Amino acid sequence: MLPLTALRAFDLVARKGSFAQAAAVLNVTRPAISKQIRHLEELVGGPLVIRGRPHVTLTETGRHLAAGLAQGFDLISATYQHVSEARDGANTLRILVDRDFASSWLAQNIGGFLVENSGIAMEIVAERHGHLWMDRNFSFRIFYGQVGSFASQELTEETLCDWIDLPLCTPDYAAAHLADGQLLPTARFLIDRNYDPRRDWFAHSGVPDPGDRVQVSQFNDTSMCLSAALSGSGITIGDSFMALDALQNGRLVAPFALGLRSTLRYAICFPAQRALTKNEERFKTWIKSEIAGYQLRVESILLERGVTVVST
Repeated sequence: MLPLTALRAFDLVARKGSFAQAAAVLNVTRPAISKQIRHLEELVGGPLVIRGRPHVTLTETGRHLAAGLAQGFDLISATYQHVSEARDGANTLRILVDRDFASSWLAQNIGGFLVENSGIAMEIVAERHGHLWMDRNFSFRIFYGQVGSFASQELTEETLCDWIDLPLCTPDYAAAHLADGQLLPTARFLIDRNYDPRRDWFAHSGVPDPGDRVQVSQFNDTSMCLSAALSGSGITIGDSFMALDALQNGRLVAPFALGLRSTLRYAICFPAQRALTKNEERFKTWIKSEIAGYQLRVESILLERGVTVVST
């Protein structure tokens, strides 16, 4: 039998750095916590904390035990919360998603899922910086990166889709700032400082890279670059998912008629140490099916516009 009371007391001492704070959380006295720690030390056969200092300091054995307990108790807490929500009839799916993906695709398409599944509520949190917030209970996390970059003991990763990068601008901007298939010195690039595929695009397109001969304005996300391009402020390297509607209705054009398939992927990640609920399975099945259909639409529209897609 595991000494769960002592293990929980030690976990809190390690987290809080204080016997008194651990006692306050458990609503017991400080001597009671000290007694549990001594009992645990007797069981493991050695000291776990170094006493006599202002703040609790863990021994090497204590640090090793604390790391394992933190993962274990966090998993217990998340599983209990998940089971409690299911028991209480809560049908809310919590999704953490890359901000650009949320604004360009998910927000426009999630209504279809909700209509088909009227008993399910959604809580969608858009994250700009790619932080996974592993201390929070999300059913799914959707972000982009290299294949396998999110897989871990805590997360299972499945690929959702890739995308196609292509230079885009308004028809009027193309007429004013491009000539003979090249950018004029008056052209301006609108670039996401977190994702700039220009070098790869020029390397595979055969179009001369203008380098410093054109101006560059930087933004902190792709959606702002796209909005600036739509206003006629310059030429951006557009994500085919985000720019598809503007390209289809003619508000933006691809002046070089060449797209580069990204080496990165959008991935959907979900907890690795528990089974998905029926509602979570419904969402995963729905989004993978919808994304597959959307990618076919992307390829079809680019083909209609005469855009050739190449891979690195």
